[in-house]
Amino acid sequence: MNKQTDSQSVNPLDFGPQSAGDNPFTKRMRFHQSWYRANKLKVPYGTGPKPTSASPYGNMLRRADGERGLNFLSAHTYEIAKRRLRIKQGTLEPFRLLCNMLSSQPMCFNLFAPLVDDFELAERVMQRLLPDEIGQVNKVVLEYAPEPARDYLNDQTAFDAFVAYTRADGLPGFVGIETKLTEPFSPKAYSSPVYQKWLNHPQSPWPAENRSRLLSKEVNQLWRDHLLGVALRLAPGPAYAAGRFMLVYHALDVECVEALEAYKTLLKPDDDSFSAMPLDELVRRWKTVMMTEAEKQWLEDFSLRYLELEASQAAFEEYTRRSESPG
Repeated sequence: MNKQTDSQSVNPLDFGPQSAGDNPFTKRMRFHQSWYRANKLKVPYGTGPKPTSASPYGNMLRRADGERGLNFLSAHTYEIAKRRLRIKQGTLEPFRLLCNMLSSQPMCFNLFAPLVDDFELAERVMQRLLPDEIGQVNKVVLEYAPEPARDYLNDQTAFDAFVAYTRADGLPGFVGIETKLTEPFSPKAYSSPVYQKWLNHPQSPWPAENRSRLLSKEVNQLWRDHLLGVALRLAPGPAYAAGRFMLVYHALDVECVEALEAYKTLLKPDDDSFSAMPLDELVRRWKTVMMTEAEKQWLEDFSLRYLELEASQAAFEEYTRRSESPG
């Protein structure tokens, strides 16, 4: 079925089933994605969140629509996603990436895929995040883990996006990025002897008195993501002169903000290996360096998809009123 046929058959008010178990932010974002599917993509909802799931949700695309690339903002972003899936490395989940509109995986591709083949664009936008650090961008990879894993954390921890660059002084650096939308951090706390090696390194960014608190489930995943950046920076071999881990998160995600604030108290005061950026602030900065109409349209489309909840607010209020009305 082509998109034109779908647009003729889909009721724009058919937001689809939601989830009674969502926290307030996830509930609002799930509805916004459902609204975007019905009103902008104009296709029916699918089932999920797993490939074998039979439960319908408004934020899910049908498999056929997902395989047409409708979860991505452009044909180029979809091509980058297909290219990355063909590599078959890491923890990238094809169904989640292609069909779950609420997932942070497609959001990461919609945000960073345009940089993969355009280092000039990558330099412009990354310099807006780290203005005194980045000179020339050399590589942008989505879903990246340094290899061999045994030299780092010896597990499946990976960056959602990875940017390698050269500083103005000619020395190499990197930024490993984690993107968060609504998924909670892992509820399980992990540790291993390999983790302890980097935790206890002389250049560890965690004071000795705070290290036991890193096993708290509230901050453990955030710590492990950061730990991968520390290991990459300090591992023997070709050295990076600079390296940091960056969390990109939605400012309305209260649980993530609370975890972030708790985690920052566990770092050394002069640490510069960790940073965090709200999604709306990142997009605001990037918009100031867009040069072409295509670039401007990319961030306008991204904003509507993930940030401009006011676009679906009236529909959300009406949907809530109807769903809560007796009978």
